[in-house]
Amino acid sequence: MNVDENSKNSRSCEDVLDDVTRGELLLDMRRVVRHPIHFVKITDPFITAHHPFCSHFDGHIVTIRGRKWCIGCTFNSISFFGTMLFLFAIWTFNPTLLNRFYLFWGGVGLSIVYFLVSSTGITENRKRAKILSKFLLGSGFASICWSILLIELVSFTLALKLLFILILYLGFITLLNIKRSLEIFRECRNCEYKMRWSKCPGFRDVACKLIDGGYIHAKN
Repeated sequence: MNVDENSKNSRSCEDVLDDVTRGELLLDMRRVVRHPIHFVKITDPFITAHHPFCSHFDGHIVTIRGRKWCIGCTFNSISFFGTMLFLFAIWTFNPTLLNRFYLFWGGVGLSIVYFLVSSTGITENRKRAKILSKFLLGSGFASICWSILLIELVSFTLALKLLFILILYLGFITLLNIKRSLEIFRECRNCEYKMRWSKCPGFRDVACKLIDGGYIHAKN
C-alpha cells in the first residue's frame, strides 16, 4: 500500500463524509458478517428506533427510560401480544365466550379503521393518536389470529394454523414496511438534505461510526 492510500485510509470519518470528490459510500458486507455484534452496537439505537434522529421523525419515536423506540413496532407488538394473552385467558376460563365470526370480522374492522385513520394524516404529528391507532391495529390482527386458531376443521391442525398465521403475519408486516418505507423516502426527498445521508444529521453520527469501524468505505 502506498503513502497516498495510507493517508486516505487514515482520514477521519468527517473528512470522508465531507469530501466532495469521493465516490459513493459502500457497505462491506463481509465485515458485517464477520463482526455482527459489533455492527449492531454501532448502529444502535436504530435497532429499536428504526427512524433517522431528526425533527422530521420526532412523531414516530417514543423515549422509554432513556432509550428511543419506534412507536409502530413497539405498540403494535404490545397490543398484539397483550390481546393474544387476554383472549387466551378468556378461552381458558370459558371457550364459549369466543366467537370465531365476531373475532374475525371485528379484527378486520379494527384494521380497516386503522388504515382509514392513518390515511387522513391525523396521526403524523400526534403521538397519542398514533399510539392509539397502533393498539387498534395490533388488537385487530390478534383477533384475526384467534379466529384462525378456533377453526375446528379436522384437516386444519394446530401446526397448519400456526403456519397460516405466520404467513399472514409476514405478508402483513411486508405491506406495513412498504407503506412506511415509501413514507420515509417521501419525507427525506422533501428534506433540505435531499437524501444525502452523509449530510443528514439524523444519519451522520451513525455513518461516521460505521466508517471508523471499517464497515463503510468510499468507492474509488
